[in-house]
Amino acid sequence: MIRNRYRFKNYLIFILFIFIFLEAKADDIKLVEIKNPIFTTKGIDGNPYEIKAETGFQNNSRLDLYIIEAKLKTSDNVWVYLEADKGSFYQSSGEIKLEKNIIVYTEDKEQIFADLAKVNTNDKTIFLFNNVKFQNTNIQITANKSIIEDNLKKITYIGNVKSKIIKKKQDE
Repeated sequence: MIRNRYRFKNYLIFILFIFIFLEAKADDIKLVEIKNPIFTTKGIDGNPYEIKAETGFQNNSRLDLYIIEAKLKTSDNVWVYLEADKGSFYQSSGEIKLEKNIIVYTEDKEQIFADLAKVNTNDKTIFLFNNVKFQNTNIQITANKSIIEDNLKKITYIGNVKSKIIKKKQDE
């Protein structure tokens, strides 16, 4: 009986020590808040890209961003704009992950909407997931996923793809 109490007491001390250690480690991880962060740099291909947000939090090699505006320049000198409510930027790999209310658009009034996106700033490839919807003045396309690649020249739609031609009213 005394032996069991001794073991129980040792277990309690050990568990208490673990909790204190884990809490001390949690205090070591400090998030650094950044107001209005802007990153302007060039990808591997030498074309510039810019990422700005209302606020961000540095979390080791990842930067968590909120209310994001980004733009990528293709090798054909076409700017591709991206907007999202939140996301993460991995500066070492040049990857951007976006979430909520994503809009990808160009100056030609083409827009693609999605719930999630992954952007590779080096090769200008954009992967869109969930509720993908493309719209311009003539057509509307919906799909589960989409891949935008080859300097925005190739857009592939995947899974439950539907298209609708938008008729313009003729002038009378």
